[in-house]
Amino acid sequence: MIQNQRVEKPKSIEKPKLIIGEGRDEESFFSALIKHLEIDDIQVDSYGGKHKLKNYFKALPFKPGFSNLRSLLITRDADESFDTASQSINGSIRQNKLNEIENLTIKTFIFPDNKSSGMLEDLCLSAINDSDMGCIEEFFQCIKENTNRESNEFSKAKIHAWLSTQTIPDKRLGEAAKAGYFNWNNETFNELINFIKSL
Repeated sequence: MIQNQRVEKPKSIEKPKLIIGEGRDEESFFSALIKHLEIDDIQVDSYGGKHKLKNYFKALPFKPGFSNLRSLLITRDADESFDTASQSINGSIRQNKLNEIENLTIKTFIFPDNKSSGMLEDLCLSAINDSDMGCIEEFFQCIKENTNRESNEFSKAKIHAWLSTQTIPDKRLGEAAKAGYFNWNNETFNELINFIKSL
């Protein structure tokens, strides 16, 4: 007997501008930021990780409402190399011929600052006050000295440590953004905010 499989319908494009991020944290982060900016013509989506970006691009033109899309902002972490991340995105764009679509402006923003190696967590860490960061640095130094153990993803470890000190300590980064843990008026976010406003 063949069981019926549930087929997920593609998410419709309902606004003229679209921001896409690697995962749900990025999707929640951008949703919170756009709400703060009181922008109502930008939709947010995620592509499920950098290795799935090509497949996302392949399906994008077939989503309901795509013909009305005018601006696409692609974001991802630079990780170890900004240049490698940029080349990967541009290669995926060309492979799927998105750059050949008329009336569609495509821009990219690579975390943390569109020029350096790193990730979204690095951007958020820059917005945390110095006293908090001092405590976090001391904590990890203490762990290293006493156990000779340190994280392979230091930025993620630091942001998780900071989140664990909040009133509700188990929120993910995107959830924390929605809960108002970050001060969007911090100059750290200015470049990203101006980029979004330029769409």
